[in-house]
Amino acid sequence: MYIPRGMDSHAPPVLYSADLGQCETLAALQPEDISAGFVAALTRAGATILQALTHVFPGAGLTSVLILSESHAALHTWPETGTVHIDIFSCSTRLKSLEAIDELSRSFGARHVSVQEIPRADGHSSPPVPPR
Repeated sequence: MYIPRGMDSHAPPVLYSADLGQCETLAALQPEDISAGFVAALTRAGATILQALTHVFPGAGLTSVLILSESHAALHTWPETGTVHIDIFSCSTRLKSLEAIDELSRSFGARHVSVQEIPRADGHSSPPVPPR
């Protein structure tokens, strides 16, 4: 049986949603540096990136989406307010999402970081069979 890389160490799925505020270096970064940093942080945290897409909003921020063999990740920036939002969804024990968020927080010079851990339904396991 073929098991895609990254799906071999299944864990209950979780979404990490992070809000970074007062990001002191964000406005000085170029969009390509932000996108490359996002890819690098996820790769160092154990992600297997299958595809990356970034859209730059002229005169504003950007949105970057990564399709991972472990699931997906998204990053949204607002340089004018020094704000970054990051979502990382995975059901693999290999992906260290909090390490990626910590690295990105440091790279953006975030003075405020709020992270929510949201358990999600497991699409790999069968739902319980109701009693008859």
